[in-house]
Amino acid sequence: MTNVIIYTKNACPNCDQVKWALNAAGVTYETRNIDEDPSHAAWMADKGYMSAPVTVFASGKELVGFDMGEFAAELGL
Repeated sequence: MTNVIIYTKNACPNCDQVKWALNAAGVTYETRNIDEDPSHAAWMADKGYMSAPVTVFASGKELVGFDMGEFAAELGL
């Protein structure tokens, strides 16, 4: 079961940080690359997001960028 969805793009250091943090926490996630699939880019545009990463947690909360404190709080770490 996927707990988290990450909207990423190519050559994105912050996207790599998000994936690293989720891997370290043992969280299952799905990666949606906006450079490789126009439907993922359209989702971000519809939401008004202008940069990646955007992480969508199981709770429905959406977080732009990477903040370890917010990730830990949302994941209960």
